[in-house]
Amino acid sequence: MVLGTIICIIFYFQILVNDAKLMQSNFLNKSNITTRNHTAPGAVIVEIQNIFDNQISHRNNKLLTQFSGQYREISSISATNYSTHEYMLEEILFLITTHARRILTTIHFLKFWATRPGINCLIVFHEKDFMNYTNITDFLLQQGVLCEIQTSPVERYEQRYFELFYDGWKKQESDSHQNERRRIQWFAVGDDDTIWFVNNLLHVLRQYNSSDAIYLGNTSTKKFILKRHGAFFGYGGAGILLSRSLALSYVQHRQQCDRFYASFGGDEMIGKCVVEELGVNLTREHHFHQMDHYGNMLGMLESGVNGLVTLHHMSSHWKPYPILNMNNTEEAVRRLNTAYSIFDKSFLKRYFYVNHDTNQSVLLTMGHSVSVVNRILTTEDLSMVERTWCCDEMIDRSFRPEETNKTTWYFQQLINETCIDGIRYEMIYERTVGSNDQYSSIKVAFSLSRSPD
Repeated sequence: MVLGTIICIIFYFQILVNDAKLMQSNFLNKSNITTRNHTAPGAVIVEIQNIFDNQISHRNNKLLTQFSGQYREISSISATNYSTHEYMLEEILFLITTHARRILTTIHFLKFWATRPGINCLIVFHEKDFMNYTNITDFLLQQGVLCEIQTSPVERYEQRYFELFYDGWKKQESDSHQNERRRIQWFAVGDDDTIWFVNNLLHVLRQYNSSDAIYLGNTSTKKFILKRHGAFFGYGGAGILLSRSLALSYVQHRQQCDRFYASFGGDEMIGKCVVEELGVNLTREHHFHQMDHYGNMLGMLESGVNGLVTLHHMSSHWKPYPILNMNNTEEAVRRLNTAYSIFDKSFLKRYFYVNHDTNQSVLLTMGHSVSVVNRILTTEDLSMVERTWCCDEMIDRSFRPEETNKTTWYFQQLINETCIDGIRYEMIYERTVGSNDQYSSIKVAFSLSRSPD
């Protein structure tokens, strides 16, 4: 008997007085309404029971039956089911180079992944820069980052970036003399503001054999950036992986690849070495995200990108929770990490509900957002990216205009977790921060249990 996961969710909504207009107007004609059976199998039973405010006492309790019913999972573009190869975290070596002063501001991104037990990582500083900040080692230890630190005489950042795979190879050779148990199978280079979702990375790597020459990564999704820099190489913010076989070839051809030192960036130098000298083309992996667009990326995060391996440019270009102040990076990363830790591979999975009586749609994106749209979203709508960001177009994905009649609440915190006949999570999602409005939060209770399909 096949078992499937059923998620029982109880929403406790607080709704602004102004949101009443959202709940009552601009409905589409019934002829444009899609049916509920367009989504993938996997029912989610949702009960929205009470309105409440963000005070301790509950007021205006009211049963909201218009959002009760069967929520179904929407198929994701990021689904990967390969399971040929198995790798351990210790078999991946993460490599970054940065400036000592800069890491004081990017430390929250580093802590997202580099504090994990068993992580194997190396940070390379320019030797003079490191000498000017002698307390940087203690600072990283205090933050729980256990990466090995190394200095380099190479002053130019781009050249140090280019040499990271050489540095990584030397480190693993040195380590192998001390521990013959495991060899590094993958060398991963990223920027100091690249967030690695380590579990998802291990899952993606199951489809690749590290004995093959594999150059893994992704380009930008921004048309202007691709026109300016090209699409033949993996962009560093999205993360670049070389298999063990290719890393060895990279090291062996170091002298020949020195001719690419004049290239624009370290990631482009790496790309030219691998593609032009070693003859290995980039394997584009859509789980890697360079994220060069500016503004509100809600549309992207609600578009079915669960299973993501990397995110980049958070806070500098965009923010995962628009309700937060742009400068509150630490809190944004904390929320992201909490949600990912709770849901793991289910983080950012989408569940959808249609109320035909009120012509409304509800889109639940696990651990990130709950959006109420005052029209019926079609199958085609759900396959596209809502264009909530600014300016340039996004390649590879079709997009639709930003919804003008939509209310969204964003993940804030986990407030309770119990395990009785399954797992029950109670969370707070919020719509505004620092607002005097009393109807700004919703309480969401997820009950996960297993039952026959």
